Amino acid sequence: MKKFIIVIASMAIFIAGTFSASLGVPPGFSPAAAPLRSGYIEGFLKSKGQSIEIEEYSGRMQTMPLAPGAVLEIDGIPVSLNDFQPGMEVYAKYSGGSIVYLEGYSTENPGYIPAGGKVRSGVVKKIDRNQIVLKLATGKEEAYFTSPATIALKKGENVPLSTLCEGDNVSLFFDEANSNIASRIKIQGYSSKIKGVYRGVLQAADALGGTITLSNACALINGEWEEMQGILNLDVSGDFKAFAGGYEVSPENLKYYKGKTVYLAIKDFFGTDKIEKMVIKNQYEIAYTGKIEEINWYSCVFELSNKKNVGFHDGTIIIKNGRMVDKYSINPDSDVLVVAEGVGSDNTADLIYVYNEDINNSNPGQNYLYAGRLDEIVEDKVVLQDFYILDKNEWESFDEAKEFYYDDDTFIYDAKNHTQISRKEFYSEEYAVDEDSSYARRNGLKDWYGYVYADGDRIMAISAQKSMDSVLSQRVTTGIVETVKDDDTFGPMLTVINAADWSARKDSWVPKTVSVKILLQDAIIIKNGKVASWEDIRPQDTVYAVRDDIYGKFVLVK
Repeated sequence: MKKFIIVIASMAIFIAGTFSASLGVPPGFSPAAAPLRSGYIEGFLKSKGQSIEIEEYSGRMQTMPLAPGAVLEIDGIPVSLNDFQPGMEVYAKYSGGSIVYLEGYSTENPGYIPAGGKVRSGVVKKIDRNQIVLKLATGKEEAYFTSPATIALKKGENVPLSTLCEGDNVSLFFDEANSNIASRIKIQGYSSKIKGVYRGVLQAADALGGTITLSNACALINGEWEEMQGILNLDVSGDFKAFAGGYEVSPENLKYYKGKTVYLAIKDFFGTDKIEKMVIKNQYEIAYTGKIEEINWYSCVFELSNKKNVGFHDGTIIIKNGRMVDKYSINPDSDVLVVAEGVGSDNTADLIYVYNEDINNSNPGQNYLYAGRLDEIVEDKVVLQDFYILDKNEWESFDEAKEFYYDDDTFIYDAKNHTQISRKEFYSEEYAVDEDSSYARRNGLKDWYGYVYADGDRIMAISAQKSMDSVLSQRVTTGIVETVKDDDTFGPMLTVINAADWSARKDSWVPKTVSVKILLQDAIIIKNGKVASWEDIRPQDTVYAVRDDIYGKFVLVK
């Protein structure tokens, strides 16, 4: 009789254990203490970290690990784990032995939070004056606003709001729970930038290990596919997605596409190349360059200036400002390189590379580049006569004078002597003279000329030189930095790939098929809204440059 009872008890324990495992309860998680049938835990947060400890309303303690990518909310608002405080009432859902959803409920006055206590994180989808449209991790889009008091930070450095680009990963901080005006914006540095676009033949896809193996690998350089090493092994990022024909493909099914050609958007994660997005090619490849004339958003088709109609979809890799953006970031008048697939006239874009750049990333920007004669220089004012302004990538001349203001923070450079000078040297030396005076005629003195980079009417940087350049012979070039070095012969020099020159005749950006070299010795260099050295430029930086052949006059690093 005792043996029979022992057997029954053993079977009961075995069945209970099997039932618990089927519900995703982790080993060691007490069935007596766990809400097995509900899949959720309610109570008070005791501690947080890699594991979450919750005291149930009944008083029993439950501890579970937090799943990677778990959704975290407080009062229905997405937050980080740091925002949860011990003692807060929480509701947690679990699956596979880990918490996949954790929501907290605040009991404070909802109209007041600590400064910067409300946070929204996501990708900038659109910038319109002081409005920022943010795409959240949930896929939802929300609009927020900036004010003159909004602070922007990039890699810990205070930068102008004008440095913000579509496609940037950002966190917005608010001082009031009900406010939609950000008090602080944190721009995630290089995390949003695309290192490059690769093409290859899929040989293997390890869904568990997160590794993709390619053969015949190539990189898109200057509009052409350049061969890389024969076999390439790449890890996927945490946000990796794959698409075929506009439909998302699960990582587990990628192995069935072995032998297919794929396009990959690559990011650099602390020195390691990782795949952010993959598009699987099903038909024949064809490439186009041109300007987008019209977009039919209903059918997701755009017409190029050569009258070719090309479809696009959620899976299309779209690169703009050196960042990967979604399909709604393209617009008419964009100059693009399109790598499409299809048969005959039925083509769908797998890759869209947008060349368009300007001095200002968006319409809130008030930065301009001028060139002209230094007609008057006093302690805090400069008058530029017969000046040019770079407007929409072209120099436009004005037969009049314009006043600017400058201060001790203005960068002043003497291009003749290749040296930076002080404000006092600038206004006390003979960079501007009265050319009609007997003293000027007797000593052969004439006004100098200068390039002025200004924020509104305030000079951020000015480069003075003895004679005026022929601005009509200059080119405006945009591209991605491949290398930056101090050349033994030429001095500091940039090599720019995937470059395009602005063509006034075509009224568009014309892609180059070769790399562009730019000498930096006398160039005004601006990065993160401040004057910078050539040593501050990094590979993968996007640059907007004004150059006279290989001689850089102005380089804006984005």
